[in-house]
Amino acid sequence: MSPKYQRKSFHNGNLDLSYVEWGSSESPPMLLLHGLQDCARSWDVFSRAMSGEYRVISLDSRGHGRSDFSVPSSSGSGYRFVDYVSDITSLIDDLALEAPILVGHSAGGRYAFSYASLNPQNVSALVVVDIDPDSVNQSSSSMFDRYMNESDEWPSLDEVVERIRSRQNFSSETMLNHQAEVMTKPLGTDGKRVWRRDRRVIEDYERPDLWKEWVSIAVPTVIIRGRQSNLLTHQTAVRMREKLSGSLLAELEGGGHWFYQESPGAFESAVRWFLSTLEN
Repeated sequence: MSPKYQRKSFHNGNLDLSYVEWGSSESPPMLLLHGLQDCARSWDVFSRAMSGEYRVISLDSRGHGRSDFSVPSSSGSGYRFVDYVSDITSLIDDLALEAPILVGHSAGGRYAFSYASLNPQNVSALVVVDIDPDSVNQSSSSMFDRYMNESDEWPSLDEVVERIRSRQNFSSETMLNHQAEVMTKPLGTDGKRVWRRDRRVIEDYERPDLWKEWVSIAVPTVIIRGRQSNLLTHQTAVRMREKLSGSLLAELEGGGHWFYQESPGAFESAVRWFLSTLEN
């Protein structure tokens, strides 16, 4: 995947936060928010596909990718839920973005719809990818158990590829290799790799109940779920659609929780379908 983006940064408090930008600054803005342990460039395929029509901005969440790691202070760990939402505020303000489309996957989806519920005037539309508003999710809890018990270091890039394959076995080899490369960095000169994220983002992760925020969203919203996902269940996705008047639900075959990576063409089509409904 040849790079056709610009890497830039902005400040929120004492943190330098990184993002990658695709497309023209004159195009309507679209802001992408990744999930836990992923990074801005996890969105590369989708970003490139949409960059002909949109100014696509993909954020490295604090403690991820090339963004600064937070330093604990008297005010907290720096990885509180409200801290992540404040990063969205700072980025939109810093770039003077006019009502971007927010697209958020997993934890990034929770930050996105929380921001949208508080700031409807600053968001034109919302795409929530495979995440729920619940405070407890059994599949997510199992994921965390695995994260907490695995090393941050990997013997080789091939080992990282296999680790990512275990979570998204519908992804192509090209996608798996790309994710392995952008989510890790070399450790020494003997081929070892290490995650591009602060381990404390897992240890300090907060998962508040967000149903109140969900039902108060006042912007056009679509929920996208991979039918093979065991994190956002069909029942919860239907409940989300029913609780939020006017929202749409797209349940798609060919992938699970990381659907935008496993079936990028179908994901792009679903987002484009949703955006087309806003024009009518």
